[in-house]
Amino acid sequence: MPITQLTTAQQGAPSPGYGAPQQQGYGALQQQGYGAPQQQSYGAPQPQGYGAPQQQGYGAPQQQGYGAPQQQGYGAPQQQGYGAPHQQGYGAPQPQGQEPPPGYGAPPPTQPSGAAAWVPGAASTDAPPYSWDTIPDSDPEDDENATEEGGPNPDPRELEPVPGYETVVFNSGPPVPPPAYEPPTESSCPQQIFDSNDGIGEEAVRAAILAFVDKHCCYGSRPAKNMNITRTIPTHAFHYLLETFNESRTTSRKFLPYRGGIVDGPLNGAPPPPWSMHCMPNTMFDTHEKQLEVPHTSYLKTCHRCAGAGFVQCGRCHGRGRVRCSSCSGSGRRTVHRNGKSRRVSCSWCHGSGRRRCTRCGGDGRVTCPTCSGFRTLRHFILLSVKYVNNFSDYILERSDMPDELIRDVSGQVVFEQTLPFVWPISQYPVTEVNENSVRLVSEHRTAWPYAKTLHQRQTLRSVPVTEAHYDWKDVSTRFWVYGFEHKVHAPDYPHQCCWGCNVL
Repeated sequence: MPITQLTTAQQGAPSPGYGAPQQQGYGALQQQGYGAPQQQSYGAPQPQGYGAPQQQGYGAPQQQGYGAPQQQGYGAPQQQGYGAPHQQGYGAPQPQGQEPPPGYGAPPPTQPSGAAAWVPGAASTDAPPYSWDTIPDSDPEDDENATEEGGPNPDPRELEPVPGYETVVFNSGPPVPPPAYEPPTESSCPQQIFDSNDGIGEEAVRAAILAFVDKHCCYGSRPAKNMNITRTIPTHAFHYLLETFNESRTTSRKFLPYRGGIVDGPLNGAPPPPWSMHCMPNTMFDTHEKQLEVPHTSYLKTCHRCAGAGFVQCGRCHGRGRVRCSSCSGSGRRTVHRNGKSRRVSCSWCHGSGRRRCTRCGGDGRVTCPTCSGFRTLRHFILLSVKYVNNFSDYILERSDMPDELIRDVSGQVVFEQTLPFVWPISQYPVTEVNENSVRLVSEHRTAWPYAKTLHQRQTLRSVPVTEAHYDWKDVSTRFWVYGFEHKVHAPDYPHQCCWGCNVL
């Protein structure tokens, strides 16, 4: 039987003479065992029972008894609603198993039952077309450090307003004032207990000065070994430390490339205020920061950097695809010295053209957008930054001529320590200066940070032993100090501090 009679029996088959072969890239040729031809527009598959609509000059006759299954290597069937595949350099392809973002030919991500995701319909049409940056007239030099980063943030006034966060901008603003609270009251002041320490004896003083000299290579040891210690004066220095552990909160706008998933927007509920979100410090009296995303503040928007194209101009070649050859400086020729003679030869790097293909963009002139990573859509949200800061102030009482700041870095006996949400100043200590400065520092810390919330306060009073030693050596009469449980030495007038006093000379 003629082939034409078989094809006319097929429902919707074309008339003989209209079967032109498919062009390369538009689907496989309809031979025996091959599937139906792909349409040029990559449309959705035809409903069952209907033949593919014939384009003029494209319809090949169907063979009897052969269906239209796709053969391996001839392209997977196009899914409903998907546009043409990405061309090289037009943005990163979608990861396997993940659907493209809404508004670009793909349906929105499937939401689980009961979840209300906020996906604005204008997410893909609210940005102007991407425009190339200025392309230089001449090929730029090969600068591998050039970058596409640094694009400005979008104008917050053009973004979707978030209820309760309408004034938030991209840069962190001032801290949000905490809710009003009253400090707790105490019926009685804390009790102080003082444990006296014995001073550092003469033997410990002499051992400390010898150890001090051994740590300095240019110090002579003869004065330390032969000095005559005439008097030791043991005293105690006091170090009062007040710590206030505060919490402050700031908000700012942020965005990330949208790679699919649920978008938790205001339709899921009202965003909570900054101080209503639960957040606890990792450790007390330790400065650190934590960041949380505010619930129900997310929404989708086209990337402002590439206007939804998924690519931007290459920062290395400025869109030309080629850069000036660094070997010949763009001349195409370079000088070669051989056997004492110089001659000009064609550059082997650029083959005499003076230009080389840009390795960053592969000669395409464009790279994947660094802002959206080629996904073309950004997820905007409000970021809450919680800062825990340990603020401290101290007071040192040291009655000798030794510098007071040396007491801060040595250990001593803890006379009194207290940790409360709000501490009370020390008022019952036998030393008046300690009481007065405790009251002063506590009063200053109560009002020093109006935009932060006080979590805890801690006050510590330490007693540090200090011994002043007077000694004679030859015609020198001076003194030094030994302080702290480490028996550190402060001897600014030690006789042999120069190399002429070293034993090795």
